[in-house]
Amino acid sequence: MKLLYKYILFFLIFAILGFSREFLFVHINQYLYSVYYHFPDPYLPEALEFIKPYNYETIYYSKFALTVIYYLAYFMTSYYCVKSISENKHLLKTCFYIFLLILVFSSILTAYNYFINNNLGGNVYTVSRWLMGIAQSPLIALFLIASDKIQNQLGQRKI
Repeated sequence: MKLLYKYILFFLIFAILGFSREFLFVHINQYLYSVYYHFPDPYLPEALEFIKPYNYETIYYSKFALTVIYYLAYFMTSYYCVKSISENKHLLKTCFYIFLLILVFSSILTAYNYFINNNLGGNVYTVSRWLMGIAQSPLIALFLIASDKIQNQLGQRKI
């Protein structure tokens, strides 16, 4: 497959992941806000109507499972993007370890916040969420591919 088509394919996959994640989380958060503050008729798009029968806690905690699902989807997409665009197989290990490090660190922060601080909010949650936001974006794949391209360019020059 030509390199341009690979770029387009991965751009489209990342775009679909990003838009679907944004759609899902924004509407779930708006719905949870409306339910929490007892709005008379909380709005949900038709595509998400299936969550209405569930109680607040179930929907709230399901967001953690959805976060893991999107994390895995972004990891797999990033991994295969780097694998198919870069010729440097060392970057695959780097990609794996970056995602693993983010997951472990975010999990430790979340566990600390839940078990020690007895809540799932606050500054610790914000850092954990920010880290997962990095993992749930094309940034890791883009930086790895860009670093490979720069390294290849510098390797071809005689300094």
